[in-house]
Amino acid sequence: MKKSKLSLVAALALTTGLQAADVKYDQRLGVTTAVDKGYTKDLVKDEGLRFDGQLRFWYQTMDHGGIANGQRDKGLFAMDKNQPNEWGNVEAQFSISGKVNDHLKAKVTAMTVSTMGMDAHLTPGQTSRPGQFGSSNAADAQPFWVHEAYLDYAFTKNTNVKVGRMELDTPLVFTEKWNATANAFEAIVAANTDIPDTTLVGAWVSKGNGATNNLVAAPQVFGAESKFSNFMEFNHNGKKLSDGGALAFGAINKSISSLPLQAWIYAAPDAAQAFWLQADASIKDVGPLSGASLQVIGAGVGTQGATQNYLESGAFGNNDKTQMTNSVAAKAAASAGIFNAYAAFSQNSKGNLPVANIGTNFKKTKLPTASIFNDGMVVAQPDTTAWKIGGGAKIDGIGVFGISYGSSVVGKNAGYQNPNGNVGGPASMGFIAQNFTQSDITSNEIDVTYNTKIKDVDLAVMYINLSSTYVPVLGNKNAAGDNNWFYDYGTFDNQVVRVVATLKF
Repeated sequence: MKKSKLSLVAALALTTGLQAADVKYDQRLGVTTAVDKGYTKDLVKDEGLRFDGQLRFWYQTMDHGGIANGQRDKGLFAMDKNQPNEWGNVEAQFSISGKVNDHLKAKVTAMTVSTMGMDAHLTPGQTSRPGQFGSSNAADAQPFWVHEAYLDYAFTKNTNVKVGRMELDTPLVFTEKWNATANAFEAIVAANTDIPDTTLVGAWVSKGNGATNNLVAAPQVFGAESKFSNFMEFNHNGKKLSDGGALAFGAINKSISSLPLQAWIYAAPDAAQAFWLQADASIKDVGPLSGASLQVIGAGVGTQGATQNYLESGAFGNNDKTQMTNSVAAKAAASAGIFNAYAAFSQNSKGNLPVANIGTNFKKTKLPTASIFNDGMVVAQPDTTAWKIGGGAKIDGIGVFGISYGSSVVGKNAGYQNPNGNVGGPASMGFIAQNFTQSDITSNEIDVTYNTKIKDVDLAVMYINLSSTYVPVLGNKNAAGDNNWFYDYGTFDNQVVRVVATLKF
């Protein structure tokens, strides 16, 4: 992180254009340059700015069963433009933040993503592919977009309000950073700490760039879009069900330092309602254990208003039932020396919506049974039982090793419409169980991870083994000669290797 004596006002001016300079064309260099006339000098102050950001390389290769009429693809690390199972991008992010005065702070973050030519030689698929503003052509050059742009105003010593475009981190509406890019929100967030050991949070979330506005669409697993659309503005078959926008209220209490409690409620008019209750108990130095913890969660997500009425009207045939998907989950963990271990369990009732991130059409979830692939698209689905065990070791000078095994039984959730039905892409396992297998699906996952730091680069290497998948495999052609994408849907195993290298500055 670097500091500069440029004022925030001057920096914002420089990021939006050459507003304090004459523009001159240099024929010798063939470029347009700026000639400083000194107009910015009056803006220089001593409070300083924070300059930071990151450069991220994201690569994934898959050995996917069932490709090409029942035959396997070319395997790991083998580029195949016909059946692409290699994905990659390079992301760059740059932030400027600082104090405007003693009670006002601001931040601006620009983000861009590129294939850097990998799509022609290494990875035919892109894990992040936001289109240009106003364009429907996916082949357009990747743009940069404003990821964050907000003001943080301190009304009193214990009350502050953030307004603008920002990252959020609440149990059911949050920014996901697993991909090359990250999603964000346009929101107003107020926080107050007048009550001892308690933080109260209230938020209005108006827009986001992590999901489509289609009621049954799959999430944007390829990363955030450059366009920010109305948050949870549900549409289906040309019918607008909700106008978008959601309220969130939270309370976090740490009166007992070893037992923090939190409670959250969410309400998106005519779209969805949700709650999340969580307790985290921890103790230190018990016998040979250097730390132990127990997490307990109770949560629910369901439709309301016009969306609920639409489902009950029979718009999806016999799937006209509506109720909140309720979930209970727990995780126990312990550490001793360089080693750690944990076990987790979750149980979701039948219902219409997963207990997962509303901001990305339920892609990721904070339920403790989630694995790298079997995330909100699997363990958070309605009518699902999941468990997971894992452990690891941190070795100084070498890195952190981890291994886990998770298993989920995803029910067909009869009578309740499941979201995320993008059958040409990453449909949820709940949608597959209900519409294609019409039976419970058991999905197992083994994750082996290694994290280390090489000079300034954070390196993460992951091996994932899946017993089944929620992406389509190409089956036999049907009677009309068309590819039957659902013939072997969800019944083949996968091996995946993912490498993520991040240089932060």
